[in-house]
Amino acid sequence: MNETETTHTPIRRRLRNFATGGMLLALAACGDSNSNHPGDPLLQYEWYVQNVGQDVFTGVPGTPGIDLDVMGAWHEGITGSGVNVMVVDSGVEIAHPDLKVNINSSMLHNFDTTAANPDDPTPAPPGSDIDAHGTEVAGIIAAAADNGIGGRGVAFNAALGAVRYLCDEGCGTAFSMLSTYGGAPYSEAVDVFNASYGRTPALPEQFSMGGYESFALQHLETMRNGLGALIVQSAGNDFLNDASKPAALCTNANAHDVTCFNANSDPQTAMPEVVTVAAVNASGVHSSYSSAGSNILVAGLGGEFGLAASLPRFPAGPALLTTDLTGCSQGAASTGTVNPYSNPFNVPGSTINGELNADCDYTATMNGTSAAAPTVSAVVALMLQVNPQLTWRDIRTILMKTARRIDADRVPTTVEPASGQQYVPEPAWTQNAAGYWFDNRYGFGLVDAAAAVNMARGYGPALRGSMLADTAEVDPSADGTGESVPQSSTTGLEVDLAVGGAVKSVEFVQVMIDMPSANPSDLAIELVSPSGTRSVLQNAYNGFLNTSVEVGDWLLASNAFNGESAQGTWKLRFIDVDTRLGDPMLAQSVRIAVQGP
Repeated sequence: MNETETTHTPIRRRLRNFATGGMLLALAACGDSNSNHPGDPLLQYEWYVQNVGQDVFTGVPGTPGIDLDVMGAWHEGITGSGVNVMVVDSGVEIAHPDLKVNINSSMLHNFDTTAANPDDPTPAPPGSDIDAHGTEVAGIIAAAADNGIGGRGVAFNAALGAVRYLCDEGCGTAFSMLSTYGGAPYSEAVDVFNASYGRTPALPEQFSMGGYESFALQHLETMRNGLGALIVQSAGNDFLNDASKPAALCTNANAHDVTCFNANSDPQTAMPEVVTVAAVNASGVHSSYSSAGSNILVAGLGGEFGLAASLPRFPAGPALLTTDLTGCSQGAASTGTVNPYSNPFNVPGSTINGELNADCDYTATMNGTSAAAPTVSAVVALMLQVNPQLTWRDIRTILMKTARRIDADRVPTTVEPASGQQYVPEPAWTQNAAGYWFDNRYGFGLVDAAAAVNMARGYGPALRGSMLADTAEVDPSADGTGESVPQSSTTGLEVDLAVGGAVKSVEFVQVMIDMPSANPSDLAIELVSPSGTRSVLQNAYNGFLNTSVEVGDWLLASNAFNGESAQGTWKLRFIDVDTRLGDPMLAQSVRIAVQGP
């Protein structure tokens, strides 16, 4: 990884031009009858706020009750008031009529060196579908309420900041990251950062714990007068495939029903200051694209593609309705993206567009873990309104403890490697020794606004400052050259790591690995706690390149052990499912950091 420049990609599961029409639901307009509160006419289509079975113009209804459970908080006046949320993205159109009232002018910046004004993160017109991404995210969080137009954000009174962080010129540098995450005047007052972006490298990335990325993330702990700020980040959209890479890379993953690119592939999301978020669709199951991983904490609502009929790898079902770049010449709803598959809400001149979106200021096709992350960021804003003294660690704990377990009957796939042994490459819901259920597709479950807000009231004692860390390091080879990983063995190479010290219960676990020779596409890395809980940190049959490489400082993380005892012998397993002929993989160094109070 280059220490001065990083490539990030917006994590909206892009399916440009694949969405079709459906029926217009005749729901009430979800506003107040008082003439001083004209309501929000598009709120009725926001199934993620209140799911009553809307199809959002797809003809495929959602499942009632699969929503954020936020209406009770709104009725109590809990709307994100007083909380600063920064959208770190492709920019935000700060003059959008449904956003401008909530824009905090002191929390704005544009790293695009071609921009006319560095204090205005609005993408230069005509903005593309990608440029609309940040504006779509912002609307999910804090589109204005009761202004007679558009929809409504989940935390509709939160203050919005925005950084154009994803661009072609001047973005993705060490300076931009350090400045964005609390290192500049425009970011120092932020309570929660929304990062609907990520990266899926072709091979495991090296991550320096002393580098600029880890420094920027650890600095978050000092913000909010020592209470700490959090990044809420997308898990990735590569369960089925990474659209930027050859589809053949995901053939094995698809055949074995495991994630193609693991959420742990982006080392930034293996840091405890980052809440990694998966996506759930309107039917209450894992969104087809949502990357799985042991580093996921919770799931938000990301929907599917807005399709009325399934296409290969693109299931039918509602996406999210939110703000778009204004006008019909740019953004997701524009003349430039129209084809026979387009959602009618987004098609200028269609009947539904003319009735509901004639100015093309909104879109009904926002999806991906990019959409799921802001649903969680908004819930964090509601939590911080009721209890501004919550620390960054308190927020993590509350989200974990209040998440809803969904899709509870899911059965994981069992496979037979060449050895003929039975193997489950990606477990389903597993109850750990502390009593918490965890699934790599959902983390601890779907975020629940009502439960999180209720727990946040008067929550204590606060987990303040940095997590303590008990560490251990082992070289499994006798001579330092690397120990062979048995091929086609489900027991693999097991390395014992004895942990003892100050940490009593687990909040987060990190593992760093060095391998002088690895074929990452065939490699599974599993961690078993002293209590016997198994967590798959990196699944086999993944989409990494099918080649032998040296891997150094590979950082992986797991939330699956949270609440368990930290003390005892942890077991790290290297498993080679051996889908290709080649020399055995070699494991050279393993380091573990078990973190908690």
